[in-house]
Amino acid sequence: MRTKLKELGSEQRYRYTGKFVKYGFRYSDWGKIHAKPTMILKDIKLLDENGVEIAVADYLWLNLTVGFKKLGILIEDEIVSFNGRVATYQKGYYLHGKKVDYKLERPSKVVLTKSLIDDLQRKVWPELNWQVCNDIYDMYAEDYLKRGIAKPYPKMFN
Repeated sequence: MRTKLKELGSEQRYRYTGKFVKYGFRYSDWGKIHAKPTMILKDIKLLDENGVEIAVADYLWLNLTVGFKKLGILIEDEIVSFNGRVATYQKGYYLHGKKVDYKLERPSKVVLTKSLIDDLQRKVWPELNWQVCNDIYDMYAEDYLKRGIAKPYPKMFN
């Protein structure tokens, strides 16, 4: 399905929508010292100039940028919209073969299009990324523990 992203190319920014699934984190280094917060959206759609939605991806992982953090902590199936640019990346592992895939990056003009709770009930993110990563770990601790994944910043002061 990401062939549509390939067709769009990386020259121009487009408007997209997606349903929130969950948060996560990834390490930006081989030593697994520096974690960065992420989020996964499903049912990614391009909004064309006439407001028509065109499916472009089943799901995409995105960095939890300032724009997404400003929305507060999302609930599954809430819908967000944002402007983004298509980019390529290497998918896979060295020994198992890599291939080119497509992602969306540099999200801007992020908006919560469909909220499932009142704004007053929405929790906010802490300011620092290490705190955000630890909060994400706590949200899904049971799953992370099952998979043997340690808390990203266990020695930091809360």
